[in-house]
Amino acid sequence: MLLQRGIDNGWWTLEHLDHPSDSYCRLQVEVSRHIVPELREMKLKPHVNLLREVEPPARVEASPSPRDFDAATPPDPEFDF
Repeated sequence: MLLQRGIDNGWWTLEHLDHPSDSYCRLQVEVSRHIVPELREMKLKPHVNLLREVEPPARVEASPSPRDFDAATPPDPEFDF
């Protein structure tokens, strides 16, 4: 994971990732002052520290569908190949 590698290399700390970047904050200000009213109402994704919010992915178990095992219709007795 890129974020963890940056912490391991000393480029940033976990606490640095708790705050949004300067460019994200500037974008919020620009969007709120935009000339187009629809863009002013646009909601940006909230900032989340992904390393603090780590949860294991949901494991999906594959199982056959009952439709996969429908009983085959018997052949028409009129045709005998």
